[in-house]
This record gives sequence, C-alpha cells and structure tokens, in this order.
Amino acid sequence: MFSKTITRPFSPRALLAAVLGLTALLALAPSPARAAASGRTVHIWAGQVRVRQCASTSCDLATGERLTDVDVYAYCQRWGDRVADGPYYNHYWVEIVSPQGWLGWVSAVFVSGGSDDGPVPGVPVETDTSPVYCEYP
Repeated sequence: MFSKTITRPFSPRALLAAVLGLTALLALAPSPARAAASGRTVHIWAGQVRVRQCASTSCDLATGERLTDVDVYAYCQRWGDRVADGPYYNHYWVEIVSPQGWLGWVSAVFVSGGSDDGPVPGVPVETDTSPVYCEYP
C-alpha cells in the first residue's frame, strides 16, 4: 500500500517565529557608523529660556525649568525652526543637559558666542552628511 503524505503550510505561530527570528538577526547587522557627539559647556545668556523635546518651537517641553544666565553642557546641534529674540535670530538648536539633569533642546539664539543663523562654535553639528549624531530627537 501507498502511504499518503500530507503537506501543510506553516502554522501562523511558526511563521511568526520565523519572522521574529529574522528581524532579530537583521538588528544585529552592522549599520553605517555615526559618531556620538561630544560637546562642551555653553552659556545661556537670556532669561526664562524653555527646554524642548526636539529642535522646534512646536515640540513639548522636556522640563518645566526655565534657564536664565546659566552654563549647561551642550552635546551637539542641528538645523531646526527659526527663533528670533529682538534683532537676533537663528535656525540652529543645541542639545543640552539642563541644570536639573534633563536632556533637551534650546535655540542657539539664546547661547552666547554664536552669530545670526550660525552654529555655536565648538559644539558638533549634525547634518545629513556629517558623522555627528545627536542622540535625542
């Protein structure tokens, strides 16, 4: 007698396990290297400066702190929303650690040492082609 072999498709559970396993392997694959930014201490010259969750005035606040005439550590900077204060303006935003330890963004217009629409000197700048990577959105 002949035996009949029955072929079944993968069960949904087996298929899900295979997909998750492949996803885990792909996560281990090397990706293009981008250096984490290393920065320096900068001075916030203005009063009542808000710290945002991203490089935009429309982002939520990262902390309730308002910075006034204080030194903070700046990791990097990137182009974002234009901010003006009197005659000064800037599109760059600086990723900082607030005095209370919160990571967030302030407009470069409020950081001493820069120029209108220029990056803050000595703080790494993230661009599409630079090896600098700001770690916080």
